[in-house]
Amino acid sequence: MKLVYIASPLRGNYEDNIRKASEYCEKACSLGIIAFAPHLYFTQFYNDTIPEEREKGLKMGLAMLEKCEELWVMGTHISEGMQGEIAYAKELGIPIFIVEQPQDMECYPISTDHNILLGNHSCIVDSSKQDYTDRLLVMNYDTLKPEYRSRSNQIWLATGGFGCSPTARGRKVFVTSVYDGEQANFYRQDFAGIIRPEIWKEVQQQYDFIYLKEEVHRTTPTIQEGIEP
Repeated sequence: MKLVYIASPLRGNYEDNIRKASEYCEKACSLGIIAFAPHLYFTQFYNDTIPEEREKGLKMGLAMLEKCEELWVMGTHISEGMQGEIAYAKELGIPIFIVEQPQDMECYPISTDHNILLGNHSCIVDSSKQDYTDRLLVMNYDTLKPEYRSRSNQIWLATGGFGCSPTARGRKVFVTSVYDGEQANFYRQDFAGIIRPEIWKEVQQQYDFIYLKEEVHRTTPTIQEGIEP
């Protein structure tokens, strides 16, 4: 089973925050993963209100993060400790998922297959600020219903719409699924950004895409040109 690091606030209302972390882990484990929340374990013998002991707990938590396959950030309030966890996960290249509504299990980033879902970590840096026209985009996992959450369903070719421009008032982006050819439109905020070429190559090896037109292939060099050497 997959080991996932659960990041959530501890300071403030300690008792309530520990209860919430316990609930998050219970829900995550019920979905078939092993969930690890550092302050459910280290607070058993370290006092977070004592700076020296808190520092030990933080360091050990980061050591455990090194062993995890994903980092789930539970909620939109990012504490100081969580900031350190997120920064270290980025340094290690560990996929990070923001679970904005951790009380709702349908918001958890669970893939319908064994492949880790795509996200910001799968995109060209700052590509969310670029024009999307004729580019391969990564859809945010929570835009999809849980039964459709897989890498194959997250990749779309942007074909037009005012939302392709990062500065336009209109936000709709017209897209075509490169997996099955479905045509649809979504809002710009439904996409994490433009897929990194090495991730696109990896995904092509994982799935049998039945819709790969020449126009899709032509976007790949464009994507690669967007990466600094």
